[in-house]
Amino acid sequence: MPSPKRSSKSKQGQIKRLEALINASKILNSTLNLEKLLALILDLAIKNLKASRGTIYLIDADRKELWSKVLKGKDLVEIRLPVGTGISGHVAKTGKTINLKDAWKDKRFFSGFDLRTGFQTKTMLCMPMRDRKGKIIGVFQILNKHDGAFTKEDENFLEAFSVHAALAIENARLHKDIVEKERIEKELEIAGAIQRRLLPKQLPALPGYEIDAVARPSKDVGGDYYDLLKLSEGKYAFVIADVSGKGVPAALLVSTLHASLHAYIDSAVNLAQLVRRLNVVVHENTEAERFITLFMAVLDSNDGSLTYVNAGHNFPFILRTDQSSIQPLLSTGLPLGMFDSVEFQQETVKLDPSEYLVLYTDGVTEA
Repeated sequence: MPSPKRSSKSKQGQIKRLEALINASKILNSTLNLEKLLALILDLAIKNLKASRGTIYLIDADRKELWSKVLKGKDLVEIRLPVGTGISGHVAKTGKTINLKDAWKDKRFFSGFDLRTGFQTKTMLCMPMRDRKGKIIGVFQILNKHDGAFTKEDENFLEAFSVHAALAIENARLHKDIVEKERIEKELEIAGAIQRRLLPKQLPALPGYEIDAVARPSKDVGGDYYDLLKLSEGKYAFVIADVSGKGVPAALLVSTLHASLHAYIDSAVNLAQLVRRLNVVVHENTEAERFITLFMAVLDSNDGSLTYVNAGHNFPFILRTDQSSIQPLLSTGLPLGMFDSVEFQQETVKLDPSEYLVLYTDGVTEA
């Protein structure tokens, strides 16, 4: 039977460990910054286990790697190793705790760190960190206990402490995701406001014609664009375009198209030449997988002639109400940005009174 003194000492040790866990949980709730939190967790683990140093690795499930940030001089640098590599990687893979009295005698131990830094690893306690569902989210690696090897009591404390640590890490990650989501939503809101300014606030009056336009993006920002520009001598330019993809990249390309169109339209000799110049600009400012379909036409209100170029866009059509027929205005060239040198053909049709010209993007056909 254990002596009363030894039993009393053991109970005092358990009480101290419980107090340490309670204090640790309070400290862990003091920050939602993940980097600061990891530093706090490691510091608490080292102090309570009376060790020299340690590392906390988190698991990147997508890349099947362990990662951590360590000091290199005055800077924090990220280190990564595959799950299954080294002692920490083995613990992450198997979920089993490893307690070594002499790390150098274990074949899984990577001695390169000791050889580079001059630090001598002696004892090691390596334990998985699990979330509330029991999933391994990281690994504790604690080195060199001050007074001998790590004990079973040390393992019990670290296992209990890891529950609090995992919960704090989960909260920090959720907070980070929320903050990042709010930041992205704010940026999208700003980008959407900027993009809406690119669309005409008011359509110009066309003598003898009625005109209307509407744009309803499925997200805050998107790739649809239209414009109507008054030229000289009763001529008006109609533009409708659709950038492949959605979101901020598409909106940025819409801005490029808008700026280029307004810069080049006055100096263009003809419509085909203008679209060729726009194609070069788009090609030089986009990735290979992005392109723009575009329909552009110039209406002469004096005689009703409509000269157009269709660069791979959903074909607009002329609706003739008297004959109940539809004339599609088919493609006369490839979408913008696919190749650096593309030829476009311009065509001319007559828009008579009582006829409708209908322009649209794939938002209509998809709906």
